[in-house]
Amino acid sequence: MTSSQVVENNHQTGKVYFIRHGESTSNERNIFAGVLDVDLTTFGRLQARQAGFDLKKKEVKFDAVYVSHMRRARQTCEIALAESQALKVPDTPIQIDHRISEKSFGIFAGRNLNLLRLALGYEGFEEMLHSHNEAPPAGEKIAQVYDRAASFYEERVVPHLERGENVLVVCHQYVLEPLALYLSNLPPTAYKHLKLPNGKALSRDELVKFRNKESSGAASLRKQINDLSIMWAILLYAAAFLLGCLLRALSASEGGIPSVLFRAIIVACLAASTFYTYLDIDFAASKRKVTATVKYIVYGWMLVRWTVGLFLIFSGILYQSPGDLYKVMWVLFLMVPPALTSPVLSILWGGNLYPSAILSRTLSIITPVALIVTFGLAKQLPINSSSLIFFVIILIVGLAIPGAIAQFWRDKSPVESNHHSKNWKFIGVLAVAFMAFATGFQFTVPTFTSDLFSATDVNSSLACLQQLAVATLVFLLIRIFAVLTSVLTKGKLNKAESQDAYILLVNPNFFLWAALFIGVSTTANPAAVKYAIFWAALGFFCIPLIEQILFMNSFGNELLRETLRSSRLATAEIQKLFLELDTDGSKALNRDEIMELLGRIEDMTTGERSSQEIRKYITDYLFATLDADKNGTVDLQELEEYLSTYGLVANLNIVPGIASAVASRV
Repeated sequence: MTSSQVVENNHQTGKVYFIRHGESTSNERNIFAGVLDVDLTTFGRLQARQAGFDLKKKEVKFDAVYVSHMRRARQTCEIALAESQALKVPDTPIQIDHRISEKSFGIFAGRNLNLLRLALGYEGFEEMLHSHNEAPPAGEKIAQVYDRAASFYEERVVPHLERGENVLVVCHQYVLEPLALYLSNLPPTAYKHLKLPNGKALSRDELVKFRNKESSGAASLRKQINDLSIMWAILLYAAAFLLGCLLRALSASEGGIPSVLFRAIIVACLAASTFYTYLDIDFAASKRKVTATVKYIVYGWMLVRWTVGLFLIFSGILYQSPGDLYKVMWVLFLMVPPALTSPVLSILWGGNLYPSAILSRTLSIITPVALIVTFGLAKQLPINSSSLIFFVIILIVGLAIPGAIAQFWRDKSPVESNHHSKNWKFIGVLAVAFMAFATGFQFTVPTFTSDLFSATDVNSSLACLQQLAVATLVFLLIRIFAVLTSVLTKGKLNKAESQDAYILLVNPNFFLWAALFIGVSTTANPAAVKYAIFWAALGFFCIPLIEQILFMNSFGNELLRETLRSSRLATAEIQKLFLELDTDGSKALNRDEIMELLGRIEDMTTGERSSQEIRKYITDYLFATLDADKNGTVDLQELEEYLSTYGLVANLNIVPGIASAVASRV
């Protein structure tokens, strides 16, 4: 019988509570952090305060507090204790123990979860990340985390409990999940990944009950549906659109969906998608995370498009008769703002998220006003600015209201709202898929099959092929310019920001554009208008699938190269770093010089150096790892062996032997 079982049967024991850190910047952007040190987001700090409220309500006072050495856990601990005042003795030292630091994800650290799932396949991803005996290259197995978490619990927590003392533990998801297994007297082979909420204080019994509930058949099925729907979201959208097209073509229905019903479907589906997307975005804080460079690029390109577009519209070059309306349509397609679904693509494709969310929203507010002014001046066009009313409804009912509700819920219930989002996000994905289906059915021309293949109506067939050619040209041009922009701004934007800029430049808001022309009847070439809308809709829903395949292949090749590399850092880079650290010219690094190495790692990740006590703790263990021959110094070969395997990170999860917790004021 283990010590934890003995404690469980002892009625005079204390209590232990566990808190997973609040939302970090990596959680928000859907990437793995692992041993990378990242900060809490503003929302994560709100969750940490909520954890403090939980502790205050439980009226528990702690004799001992243990926390991971990682910044996001320390920040959560500090905020929760400040809010709850839950220390039995105010100056109780906070104990740091590296054994409860996050699992090491090896070469997967810093990478997008969805792209990893696509590259590895769902089963491969689950096997490598959530199997007890598999690990990413240079990463940890769940069984290894289980062992160190159990060792920590037995050596640090149990003695307090046996003395009737209360203990608080603040750490990470991939530590608490294996620990929940251990506390349930289950082996690591029984591990299942849970969606443990950020910033929620759970007692030992509550943690075990949560594991049992989330490991049940229904919860596991929901998790799988959620993961698969997000993973294949772009494919679902394209397939749903094509299914709608097929049904309309086979039915040869002239009327389609009643206009009022179709618009209601679009608004309702966008509202659901917006709600679940905005549950994961903190707009108040995101504004500060959008760099001036990406703003200049996106706004600059929109200004260029508008300048050229207005010239073509008002010069009379394009529109000389009602039959030329389709030409104006395609120019306006370049002038509408990015789609409201741009943040979804950013999350799925490893973007920065913040530019997609902020800039698409800003442009969606400004552009309709500019369009109203344009149509008011361009009276020769058979377009009534009142057609923008539908888009105004979309902005209010499909964006503003659900977005405000989502943001309000985030502020009032940061833990529950976040947990709901992680478990039920598939509702938003399926809503967009249904919208794609309805759009495909509504805008497919009933005579599409005959126009494309048999040409029974020459004029209609000509319009079909003509608009296909124009649509192909337009979609290619905007992507060529977006790629050139990415190439020319290389070094000015990081990879994630560059991805966001690309998404914003190639993803025009189809529904705003289509709303301008749905009601247009005074044209000499109605077939051209209908086919322009159809091919634009096809490109809007289906081209992202092609792009995702290209992104996935590029990501997979990059991952393969990383796996096959003999070193995570080039030898020349390691030698240069060694010389910079070796300030005394001894050709060996001492503890102070390794502490400077840690400082550089912190500068690279969080941009802020930890306190002297924290840095000393991490340095001691990092030095123990680097000093393989135990001669008291670290030579170039030892530094090269570590950095070539793990990269420029402070990975304490490979430290052998028994840990000793270090007291610190976090």
